[in-house]
Amino acid sequence: MAIVKPLGNNVMFRFLDHTGGQKGKFTDTLRSGIIMVATEASQKVHRWGEVLAIGPKVEGLAVGDYVLIESLMWMEGTEVDGVRMWKTDDSKILVVTNDIDSCTRQ
Repeated sequence: MAIVKPLGNNVMFRFLDHTGGQKGKFTDTLRSGIIMVATEASQKVHRWGEVLAIGPKVEGLAVGDYVLIESLMWMEGTEVDGVRMWKTDDSKILVVTNDIDSCTRQ
């Protein structure tokens, strides 16, 4: 993967869930095959991501850590070598862990 170097206290990450961070993508599929799109209000939840790169002013995080990011506190960054990534700053991160099994959507 190409080298990505965020500036300041920025953190680049990828989402762990199926939505990829986009509004309107939380869905449920009924047994009948009908796909139900959730309302915007239900999308305002904290989201888990994997840290891909950190800025020089970020402390307490490392590439590969899993972080819980405050709801809607990210912006789409870019795609590098086929990996879509988003940007947030370290003040929007609520929890950090190195255990992917603890990263479940509430």
